[in-house]
Amino acid sequence: MHPLRTITPTLEPTDDGSVTLRHPLLGDTYHSLRGAVGEAAHVYIANGLAALPLNVVRILEVGFGSGLNAWLSLRYGEEHGLVIDYRTVERYPVDPDMAGRLGYTDDPRFVALHRAPWNMPVPITDRFRLTKYDADLTAPDGAWEVGDYDLVYFDAFAPDTQPELWSEALFRRICARLAAGGMLVTYSAKGCVKQALRAAGLEVHRLPGALGKHHMVRAVKPR
Repeated sequence: MHPLRTITPTLEPTDDGSVTLRHPLLGDTYHSLRGAVGEAAHVYIANGLAALPLNVVRILEVGFGSGLNAWLSLRYGEEHGLVIDYRTVERYPVDPDMAGRLGYTDDPRFVALHRAPWNMPVPITDRFRLTKYDADLTAPDGAWEVGDYDLVYFDAFAPDTQPELWSEALFRRICARLAAGGMLVTYSAKGCVKQALRAAGLEVHRLPGALGKHHMVRAVKPR
């Protein structure tokens, strides 16, 4: 089932040579202007997926956006023999025609991530299954709240732009679905974010940020 509405963001260059998108309604960019690919690879792959000692990984992503995190995860999983069940929640699905304009790769599987039907599991490869939920994460009883996760990519727009997504209440719902020892990684290390994560029951670790940013956060559910 294709989402009922899509948006068409504008393209913007970033300092590492890759492009990002600017949301037409919220006015914010999808990635740091210091580098879209560099930020995603540092926060979500190097300090998230690569830090998990698992061969089968269940990922929840907050904000599918440009599909960059999903693509980097597929690639990393392929290179390291992982099986990945990747679920992602997106309130503002991007027009799939944007995929070919991003320039991240010419691999047809990247386009397949964008063309995959919504709200149903789709095998992109034999080892990577994608489910995209066209939904508001804050709505009660979300489809994403079925089953458990080993890793959460919390890649919502900035806390000042979408404060409702960075709340203790939502982090508690996510924490309830995290496996013991599971991790949440995010680019934001604002004090209010760390406080909300701790209040939700997670152990918060401040790590070096991407591309000159001071810090990012990895939050772990105690065993």
